[in-house]
Amino acid sequence: MKLATFGKQWSAIPHKWQGLTDRYIKMNILSRWAVLPLVFLVGCAGLFQAALRPVEDEEGQRVLEALRQKEATISTLRGLFQASISGSGIPLSQNLQGMFSYVRPDVLNLKGYIRLGVPVMDFHREGNQYELYFPAEGKVVTGRVDEPTARTQWDQTVMLSVRALDAVLGKISGLSSSDVRVWKNEDRYRIDMAAGQPSSTSSQEDFTVRTWVDAQTLELTSIEYRRAFDDMVVSVECEDYREVKVKASGEVSPVRLPFVVRATDHRPSGGSITLHFQEFIVNAA
Repeated sequence: MKLATFGKQWSAIPHKWQGLTDRYIKMNILSRWAVLPLVFLVGCAGLFQAALRPVEDEEGQRVLEALRQKEATISTLRGLFQASISGSGIPLSQNLQGMFSYVRPDVLNLKGYIRLGVPVMDFHREGNQYELYFPAEGKVVTGRVDEPTARTQWDQTVMLSVRALDAVLGKISGLSSSDVRVWKNEDRYRIDMAAGQPSSTSSQEDFTVRTWVDAQTLELTSIEYRRAFDDMVVSVECEDYREVKVKASGEVSPVRLPFVVRATDHRPSGGSITLHFQEFIVNAA
């Protein structure tokens, strides 16, 4: 309808009806403004429902025991994966094929290959000691897992891989400590482990470890390593949980493991690694 035509029609409406129409328009506008506080309160209610609350000791111990039990179930683990690596810690972004093997409690072998099956690194960890071999260079680097300094362009990537594989196993630094706090909202548990004593060097023992666990499945969804409340250093996210058969005491029972794990270093010089697992073999002879 043209504006001029609408003006003529509006002027033709009796004055009293125009007044009612004006009041209706004003009331409609005011009613919309009146709804805003209600919307705000509803939003706040949702926020409060999602707020974390400390849980009773018995409930917290049940969550911690579920994580410990999963780790204890896995005596050995082997797997195949594809890794997508990016960041300033390596010369270029890389896509690797890899295989790993684990023997509880802390023996880990990790091998990475580039195109055509060319080996690029061979990592062996036993406890806190590690050895990193570069076949192309014939070079071997040894060190400690908790050392803060990187001595090769691959060190940071390997450390992210170790943290990612620890998450697969449900291994959480500090979980055996007595100073553990468990919180919960509608969807997840949050487990906070107190930081270690400050030292002259920054090692993984100085981190506050914050773990998030799905409230329904009790599966680990992420681990955050923090220097302070708002200073996250490394995060690990676990997705795509699937059942994997486990042989234990002559019986076969399933355990659920994440088939996608992403570890990210949030420092300026950090990078990230995403592991897509094709296969897990648990407790094989």
